[in-house]
Amino acid sequence: MKRGNLSREIKSRPEPLIIRARINGGEPEPIRVLRPIKEPELGQIFRGVPTRFSTNLFQKILRVVSMSEEKGINVFHCTTDVTEFR
Repeated sequence: MKRGNLSREIKSRPEPLIIRARINGGEPEPIRVLRPIKEPELGQIFRGVPTRFSTNLFQKILRVVSMSEEKGINVFHCTTDVTEFR
């Protein structure tokens, strides 16, 4: 038996947290939350990247301004201006 095969099989990535967000008043799009613990709350600042990008190179720091429900799906209204809330 080769060493290392067992550890590779045990390690698995957690399922990414994907939310629907409307950034700066644009259209809602799926956002992958980076370092997720749970869904973001009102006023919370988090890092996210649109799912249309396969890399984290285009990540954004977002702040949740409000939340709504559109067609039965929770939509987070976010802004990239995180300085005014502090």
